[in-house]
Amino acid sequence: MVQKTQCAQKFIITKSEVRLERILLLEHEKSKSQNLNITCTWNENSDCANCNIKGKLDCKWQNHLLLRFYKGAGPLMVFAIIGFIIIGLNVSWIPTLIYIGFWVFFFGFFEIKVLCSHCPYYAEEGRVLHCLANHGTIKVWAYNPNPMNSFEKFGFFAGALFFVFFPVLVEIYGLMEIYRLSIGSDLLIYSLLGLIILGLIGGIFFFYILQRNICPKCVNFSCPLNRVPKKIVDAYLNKNPVMKKAWLESGYQVE
Repeated sequence: MVQKTQCAQKFIITKSEVRLERILLLEHEKSKSQNLNITCTWNENSDCANCNIKGKLDCKWQNHLLLRFYKGAGPLMVFAIIGFIIIGLNVSWIPTLIYIGFWVFFFGFFEIKVLCSHCPYYAEEGRVLHCLANHGTIKVWAYNPNPMNSFEKFGFFAGALFFVFFPVLVEIYGLMEIYRLSIGSDLLIYSLLGLIILGLIGGIFFFYILQRNICPKCVNFSCPLNRVPKKIVDAYLNKNPVMKKAWLESGYQVE
């Protein structure tokens, strides 16, 4: 009799555990489904073929779009790296360490908070960001469907200016130090002058690529560099209720 009671208890416990596992599984699938439905960018069931704004936004992940961004930023970064190496070997490595620290802080924590967390690409499930610019960054912040506020826009602009112009300022400083201390050859001096000019050209080229090829189709609409027409923004928001609700509550008007 005791053995039958024990078996019944074990059966009840096992049945309860199975029921609990099913509930947890259903909740996980529900959460996953809700996460995907935050934005059609990551919803595999989106009817992209019949979308009325198809081809007008870069709203789906594609490798060639990321390569386009790297091609724009590549020359600027190559000139900056060469400049830091020359200054490090002849004057000081401190500017290089400052720039490395800036990269870790800005791209790893600050920019991803003030800019990336507002982007539909950030709504993807998982801890790694897959997007058309900061691809591979760890998502340390939660997705925020609201548009960027004034502080976030200012912070992004300040960081972007530092990213572009700090290497040029370091090269100017290094050139002045090398000339003052008479520790460099004419070739070194002219090389730094060339890097300063190329760095400025690289910055202008990067901005041109952004404004011509990337910003007019970018789904991070509240970015201060974004150039997507309002009617396209409205059409995307109408397809994404979570994002639309957040934007309406922030004062945006959808036509």
